[in-house]
Amino acid sequence: MAMANLARRDELLESALIVIQREGPNASMEAMAAEAGITKPILYRHFGDRDGLIAAMASRFGRQLVERLSAVLAEPASPRERIEAAVGSYVSFIEEDPALYVFLTQQGEVLSLVESGVIERVASLLAGAISDTMAAAGLPARPTETWAYGVVGMMHLAGARWAATPGQSRQQLVADLVSLVADGLLGATAVETVAPSLR
Repeated sequence: MAMANLARRDELLESALIVIQREGPNASMEAMAAEAGITKPILYRHFGDRDGLIAAMASRFGRQLVERLSAVLAEPASPRERIEAAVGSYVSFIEEDPALYVFLTQQGEVLSLVESGVIERVASLLAGAISDTMAAAGLPARPTETWAYGVVGMMHLAGARWAATPGQSRQQLVADLVSLVADGLLGATAVETVAPSLR
């Protein structure tokens, strides 16, 4: 795709984001087109349809999320501190734009995040962190990919529910998720240590 077309798509995504932030996750394509100063058919020409726009938005969201998670996971820290940093970063990202997260998860459902590669990229990052934890404990990396996808699924669904119906503070949500992930992961590594025959 030509650079000019990519730049134009980015401009249209910015307009769409403004409308989502203003009107919420049920924002219409008509409103997005109007914000960009174009007609809906022209908007469709760039993205195909609403699902295409959702996929493009999910891809952009994913790039930004992966950049942030990569930065926090690169910091030297204990296994639990790395888990807390990753979960805190993910939840903070949702908190910055809950309308967008609800738009991506309720309008496009999880499929758009899967098809755009967001889930896979985040899981890959977490798999690396989990593998490091396993290696530090002298354990094989066999379950790391399964655990990574499980953690991403948990954060995604818990985060989507929180963004749509925020009934608790960000700090409490992070604490609850960290408790489950860290205690579960670190507890599981202990089980692998004492019961290698179960592998």
